[in-house]
Amino acid sequence: MMRFGAMMAGGVVGLVILKVLAALLMPLFGTVVGMMMLGMKLLFWVAIGYVVYRVFFRRRCKTAEV
Repeated sequence: MMRFGAMMAGGVVGLVILKVLAALLMPLFGTVVGMMMLGMKLLFWVAIGYVVYRVFFRRRCKTAEV
């Protein structure tokens, strides 16, 4: 019976540690994911601007030379 109590106490301590780590790391994880999404959004708009530049302004310069 003594081993069962020690095992149960170890499980409770492990659960408490897991909950504390989750409470501390979840905001950090959310911040990292948010920064990555912000970077992807900025890269997306830069890519859109590049495509618009290539489609409209680059062709005009090439056709004017020919």
